[in-house]
Amino acid sequence: MAAKKKTAEKTEQVKKARKQYPSHEERIAAADKKIEHLNALIAERKELVAKTEKTLNERRDALAKSEEALVKTEAKKERLLAAKTRAAQGKSVKLTPEERAEKRKADLAKAREAKKVEKAKRDALMNALNEKGLSIDELLEQLNK
Repeated sequence: MAAKKKTAEKTEQVKKARKQYPSHEERIAAADKKIEHLNALIAERKELVAKTEKTLNERRDALAKSEEALVKTEAKKERLLAAKTRAAQGKSVKLTPEERAEKRKADLAKAREAKKVEKAKRDALMNALNEKGLSIDELLEQLNK
């Protein structure tokens, strides 16, 4: 009989009435409320994005400064290593006055030879221009075209 009591109780329970579908005004009010909520959320997220971008820019600047410092430090290390190897080589051998004079003469002779070669090239160019009947101004105009 206990089983029959439970079923009897179930039938006695009144079914809940269905919830009424909201009216147009209620739905419009709910949409307005949702719009306000979303606008507030968007504003908050924009602030967060701006704050994050500011932090990101600061970190990028710090990174750039660190990279510059690294490059400078590496260059300094290279200079120090070069100075160390240079010091290990010892002092350069000083030339005697006769050897310096010979070296100076050789350098001057090399410079004179280079000047002669340049002069020969210039003379050849001028001869070619004269043979063609062109002036230097006309040649420059043609080259600039």
